[in-house]
Amino acid sequence: MSKKGLATAVLAASAAGAAGFGWLAARGGFAAGLLAHGFLAATVGGLADWFAVTAVFRKPLGISYRTEILKRNRPRITRALVEFAGSDILSRENIMQSLETQDFARMLADYLTERGGGEKLCALLDLILVRAVESFDVKAVARSLEAPVRRALLAVSFDGPAARGLSSFARPEARDGLLKAVTPAFRRVYGSAEIQEMLLVHVAALRMAYVGDNWMRKAAFEKSGLSDRKLRERINEQVAAWFDELERGEGEAYARLSSWLGGLAGAEPARRLAEAIRRRQEDCVGEADIAGWIEARLESFRESRMEDWRRMAREAAKARILAFTRDGAAQASLNGWFLRFFDGLLAEHHGEILTMMDRQLARLSDGELVRLAETKVEDDLQMIRVNGALVGALAGMALFLLRAAAERMWA
Repeated sequence: MSKKGLATAVLAASAAGAAGFGWLAARGGFAAGLLAHGFLAATVGGLADWFAVTAVFRKPLGISYRTEILKRNRPRITRALVEFAGSDILSRENIMQSLETQDFARMLADYLTERGGGEKLCALLDLILVRAVESFDVKAVARSLEAPVRRALLAVSFDGPAARGLSSFARPEARDGLLKAVTPAFRRVYGSAEIQEMLLVHVAALRMAYVGDNWMRKAAFEKSGLSDRKLRERINEQVAAWFDELERGEGEAYARLSSWLGGLAGAEPARRLAEAIRRRQEDCVGEADIAGWIEARLESFRESRMEDWRRMAREAAKARILAFTRDGAAQASLNGWFLRFFDGLLAEHHGEILTMMDRQLARLSDGELVRLAETKVEDDLQMIRVNGALVGALAGMALFLLRAAAERMWA
């Protein structure tokens, strides 16, 4: 049974008891009179408290005088509630005192280590890292770098290196060292299957061009047994002899090449070489897809390093969490930061708490406010009715006893 139902049942029982025992008391009897007075007083007390409780919210029995207290005094009551809450219950000092009893850092450490918060935090950081890397606009970065990279490549000057490289050929020992160093490489390249096949094709073309329709030349070649391969062997023998001379640093081939290299040591060959390099440099830089090259390099770097970045981020996060849970000074510092943060918020926005309360109460209609108040205090108010009936019953019986005692004494 609800408290309101209980209070109504008590009032009904009091009224029924007053009527019943009142009828018995009229016929005489001490006990009946005692109970009749008790039930009658309980009925009066219950009715009085019912009227008082109902008058707080509405008009009991349609009586408007000094009733509907909550509705008629709403502005004053609302203002008083807000001021009381702001200056007492929700005052800045009370809120800060409550917050100072809390160990925020310890709660955070427990959440991170015992309630899966650490794994959730690592997963969140991993997600943020992946999204950040994936959202990185590689194409835009490549386009922004294209112009400066192109200018940097064009700004590279080969005039000095070209001049210094060619001027070194003025010294015989430099020419000799170069020829001896590059000759083995030239020999290997010349002896490769590709070069030999190409040489055979050219020998055949030259022989055909020389013989043509001349049957005498054709017959001479056939009589001497000079096939294309034989001619290539003769050429290879001569070239091998030249390579030998170059490696020994003697002979006609060596002398000619050394003299030619010595002629490159002048200023004019260096200038022509630098110009040729410059033209080639401009052609290569102008034709190169620098933005595409940069984009490809960045994409490759991002893909190759993504897992390493994620692993390092997870390890760093776990290490920081572990260090925090073991560092009392860091936890104390974090607690201090929390308190300063909340104190600053309260100092700046405490007035908004009262404003929000006032606005929330203002949104309610009179009927909604009455229903809200009733739902919060109804049980306590209904118990007032029950207690009023009980107190009235005791008072009625006490008065009956006093009257009976007085009558006996005065009789």
